[in-house]
Amino acid sequence: MAKSSKDARNLELQGVHISVGEGQLIKAIDRAIKALEGPDTMFEMKVHKETNAIIVKVLNKETGETIREIPPEKTLDLVVKMMEFAGILIDEKV
Repeated sequence: MAKSSKDARNLELQGVHISVGEGQLIKAIDRAIKALEGPDTMFEMKVHKETNAIIVKVLNKETGETIREIPPEKTLDLVVKMMEFAGILIDEKV
């Protein structure tokens, strides 16, 4: 999914189909993010590849430094490693 309505417009220009519902969802998320951002902070959202979990970062506008990350990407990476390890153990026992 696109990060913003500008990204959605770029995807449409590249020939990627975005449904009306997805477009409305993107616009609603954009409005919510703008309402939550303060004078010193901004939000960044992305999808963790392996778990498909949405990660929200709160960043300092001036420095770009991460103030908070929910859930922490390192935690999701650890979950992936645990899942891989559990899969290896099951494969070895069978």
